[in-house]
Amino acid sequence: MKDHQDLVGKIIIAAAIIIAAVVLAGAIERAGASIGSQIASAIFAAA
Repeated sequence: MKDHQDLVGKIIIAAAIIIAAVVLAGAIERAGASIGSQIASAIFAAA
């Protein structure tokens, strides 16, 4: 039973890490797009 609980715990931790990575990647992608559009706006405003 202890081995089973250990395995379930590892699976839950692995799933949490994967979910956190997906959320973080999405946030970075949105932030990057925002920064890119701000840079483009600044370049066009200066031109």
